[in-house]
Amino acid sequence: MICPKCKNENTQVVDSRDIDPRSIRRRRECERCKFRFTTFERIEPVRLVVVKRDGSTEPFNRDKIIRGIQIASNGRIDEEKILDIVDEIEQKLIESRDSSVTSRKIGNMVINRLKKLDEISYLRFTSVYKNFKDIESFEEELVKLKK
Repeated sequence: MICPKCKNENTQVVDSRDIDPRSIRRRRECERCKFRFTTFERIEPVRLVVVKRDGSTEPFNRDKIIRGIQIASNGRIDEEKILDIVDEIEQKLIESRDSSVTSRKIGNMVINRLKKLDEISYLRFTSVYKNFKDIESFEEELVKLKK
């Protein structure tokens, strides 16, 4: 890493800390001028393609999943837990080694995690995801949830 102050190429890492499962913060010191600076390393995201219900495709966007869960939970699930859910889903998709995934599969992964975590958020997310048309659809899902 090049020192931002004197442009020397020889620097030493003096401290490393994990920020999250995919990134590391490093404190570095220049061997010449002793200037200390911070760098961040992040894993380059895998390029996943999402196949939507209508057959169209778009790049995987974890922010869309985060927003969907935030809307469904309406504050019932804390932000860190939402990020954990999305990290877990993204990791499973990467481990599958498929370059494309259906939106249905992603939706089902979210539903399965919300069902275990918060029933209200689960129902809200499911009602949009499954496109409930009437109150009977809610009632049917509620009966399934109670079993």
